[in-house]
Amino acid sequence: AQPLVREALVAMQQAMAAKESVVMDGRDIGTVVLPNASIKFFFVADVAVRAARRYKENIERGMTDQTLAEIEADIEARDLYDSTREHSPLKQAEDAILVDTSHETLDSLLAKLTEMIQKRM
Repeated sequence: AQPLVREALVAMQQAMAAKESVVMDGRDIGTVVLPNASIKFFFVADVAVRAARRYKENIERGMTDQTLAEIEADIEARDLYDSTREHSPLKQAEDAILVDTSHETLDSLLAKLTEMIQKRM
């Protein structure tokens, strides 16, 4: 991340959230951008599952230049980089709800998140 760019983007995101309720996604939304958000989720999934999902998406798009093993290695490298970067590292906010999406369908995940939100509000 470029510190000056991130600084400008954080200010824009905070201004947007100050005007109305928002749903935001990003590696530091709950820790830097909106640390006082009323509800935060931190999504994780098994690396092998994430790689299989990406591989399937790539095949559906006609992108066949990467093997499943290569995609998995790329995801592992990205995770390490994102979690150890100096600026805006990926990390779970202390008050975020950890959600493992490894074995969830989109519909089951939406139902689970909706239920959690309704309980909190």
